[in-house]
Amino acid sequence: MQKWIGKIRNFRKNLTLFTGVVVLCCAAGSVQAESRFQPVAGSNGAILRDNSTGLEWQRCPHGQTWTDSVCSGAAWRGSWYDASTLTAPGGFRVPTIEELRSLAPYDLKVFPSEGWFWSASSISSDSGFAWNFFFINGLAGQGSKKRIGHARLVRVGQ
Repeated sequence: MQKWIGKIRNFRKNLTLFTGVVVLCCAAGSVQAESRFQPVAGSNGAILRDNSTGLEWQRCPHGQTWTDSVCSGAAWRGSWYDASTLTAPGGFRVPTIEELRSLAPYDLKVFPSEGWFWSASSISSDSGFAWNFFFINGLAGQGSKKRIGHARLVRVGQ
């Protein structure tokens, strides 16, 4: 009987230790995700700097504004041909597919999004297609440049 009680105590100690490690790791991951993206001074949170790449992202899809912790207004929608000419004051432009992929993991609280977004990257094997990106699941796809999609703009850190 004493042998079983000792095993149960060891099991409880190990379980407590394991649970503590899991909680600590989760908390550290949360802090890391929060500290990866920092609001750019003077932007009221509308522009976020990615500390891992140095890129600065407009938080909302192009056409919307960041107000009171949400994106408001109508998001821009257009073809790749229209998106490829988009810019905004301060040096913002449409990102490459590699830049969009660099945002992983994709947190919709950090970058609110619906639908898919154009990249500036064409498909080299077919001039009628370009790369697009789904923030909801972090997947890239190929789409006809004539399709209608959204855009999120980026710039090299200031």
